[in-house]
Amino acid sequence: ANSVSVATGRMKSFLIVAALVALATASPRPNVRARLDSQEVRLNRLTSRFQKLSDSVGSITDNKETNEGTVNGLNLQLDQVVGDGCGDNQFQCGGDAPQCVALLSVCDGQNDCSNGADEDVCDAPIKSGDVYKGTVVFDHCTKRKPNEISLVVNSIKNNPYFGNKAYVEASYILGDTNADETGSAFLMSTGTYCYGCRLLATRPPEDDNLSLTCKFDQGSNDRCSGYIVNLTTNVKCAKFHFVRQ
Repeated sequence: ANSVSVATGRMKSFLIVAALVALATASPRPNVRARLDSQEVRLNRLTSRFQKLSDSVGSITDNKETNEGTVNGLNLQLDQVVGDGCGDNQFQCGGDAPQCVALLSVCDGQNDCSNGADEDVCDAPIKSGDVYKGTVVFDHCTKRKPNEISLVVNSIKNNPYFGNKAYVEASYILGDTNADETGSAFLMSTGTYCYGCRLLATRPPEDDNLSLTCKFDQGSNDRCSGYIVNLTTNVKCAKFHFVRQ
């Protein structure tokens, strides 16, 4: 009886092992395979999403300067709409505790802003040899009605007496003028770049009292909003979008 019991036990063990081997080597049933495929698809999607997120984080880290410029541009545009709390001849220090100081005190070698912001803006976005191409937005006053203007920075030099401005010599090449003023035109002018207001302002190159200004107000050194200003009335009568070439 004992030998029969032992044999029976061995047979059961053999059958269990055989069943396990069969399960291990057999292909999954259709419903199991479908579930595995579904899980694999979800895993691939999660992996793809993680990679995209990782790339985005890397892009943000690698383009810190660009992102800071974007934020600064948005702040500048917001200031244009609601104001920055400072007067026309004042500089907004920004930061957690906004403060206004005189434009004349910007880049004078002393920290007038509590956060030192007035001495952090002393690198001009323009340099000698730079060329900015401007495309017309509207023009209500020039006689040539150019479709584009090339602004060439011939030289820029710091003012030894007033650090808040730099001297600028510039040239304009007016292209695609109207039929009455055929061909292009070449004009020369002088002016200043204001560090605190990020504004290039040139004197009228002709006797029509029309001056060209370009304000770097988009948080980028490669773009500025250009206006033709009638100095007699102080009216902005033409606008051009300038981009560094």
